[in-house]
Amino acid sequence: MKKPIKYTLMGLAALVIAGGVLYSALAPTQVHLTRVAPKTAELSFTEQGLFTAGSVITIFPMVQGRLVEVNVEEGQTVREGDLLCVVDAEPLRRRADQIRGAIRGYEAQIAASEDQDRSSNATVDEKMRLERIAIDQAGKNLDRAREDLERAETLFQRGAIARVDVDDARAAVTQRESALRASRQGLNVIAAGAVSAGMADYYRALIEVERLNIEQLERDIENCRVTAAAGGVVTALHARGTNFITPSSPVAEITVTDGGAIEVFIATRDAGSVRVGDTAVLILKRRNGDVEFAGRVDHVDANAEIKLSPLGLEERKVKVKISPDLREAAGVPFGVGYDVDVRFILYREENKFAVPKTALYRDGDRDVLWVVRGGRARAAEVVKGMELRTEFVIESGLEEGDAVITDANNDKLKDGLRVAGTG
Repeated sequence: MKKPIKYTLMGLAALVIAGGVLYSALAPTQVHLTRVAPKTAELSFTEQGLFTAGSVITIFPMVQGRLVEVNVEEGQTVREGDLLCVVDAEPLRRRADQIRGAIRGYEAQIAASEDQDRSSNATVDEKMRLERIAIDQAGKNLDRAREDLERAETLFQRGAIARVDVDDARAAVTQRESALRASRQGLNVIAAGAVSAGMADYYRALIEVERLNIEQLERDIENCRVTAAAGGVVTALHARGTNFITPSSPVAEITVTDGGAIEVFIATRDAGSVRVGDTAVLILKRRNGDVEFAGRVDHVDANAEIKLSPLGLEERKVKVKISPDLREAAGVPFGVGYDVDVRFILYREENKFAVPKTALYRDGDRDVLWVVRGGRARAAEVVKGMELRTEFVIESGLEEGDAVITDANNDKLKDGLRVAGTG
């Protein structure tokens, strides 16, 4: 009895083994699959940058005087036009009031001078009228003297009078000519006095000078309120340690945040892919979620610098400056010295098929991958596009929903092989 049982058991074991071998031969090969679907294909890299100031502005006062107020502290954020400090304007106001009093005095002098000029002009007019009468009379006297001289010379030639009478007539003509010249010169002197400017114009010139002085004083009074020339952070406050300031002594330094830049260093291998005008994604790390906004590449250094990696290793890196779009970061605390992650996008396209690099293999001059159709592996020729970090973009040869075997180096794969996939 023992032998038949033994043979029976041996037969059953053989059947089990044969069944297992047959099952192994007929069972589908297990593979890892990925389903093809349209996606955003992107090639990018990220580096940590630092938000730096656009510039530093030193604020100087426009006036000198006693400092009576300081309205800011170091480290305070200010806007353009915010009050930094106040200089005592009272001495300037007193000086302006004194000048206004002087102007009122000059105006009174002008009024008095004009009254005097009007009176003087009336006297001059009368003198000129009388002098003209005198000139007219002197002219008539000269004409009569000349007639008397002609008559005397005729009578002398006839022997009716003596030579002395002719000489007396000639002397009378000379005397009358001198009198006429004197009257004419007197008229010129009187006329010259009538057209003189007098003191009124002098006082008007003084008033004009003093009005210019008042305008300057009013500007100085306004400048006693020293304000921020730009928005930013007060990084130095010299006014806090003095009670008297002059135009040559700085009040404060403001580090301008508007127009600041993100400075980031990138590896030399990536520098050729980043160009001025490119867009970068700026990322501020926050506990309640990261904030992303755009930036524009403004400058790429031509030369590399030696920088230390987080592990203390020397690396050659290129400095890139990026202008942030601060409107997109509105309401988010963000200032000089903040760390900012910068993602440079080298390639980006929407609605693309992409597969892992391990799914592709070369067959001669063709790019091929394994696609599962009807439960069997099929070799599909594709057109390969952009190489991403871990994937290739596939331009043609695939359809949405295709199942692609991710390990093209599996030695078991052949066209028509039954497969079952995971993933």
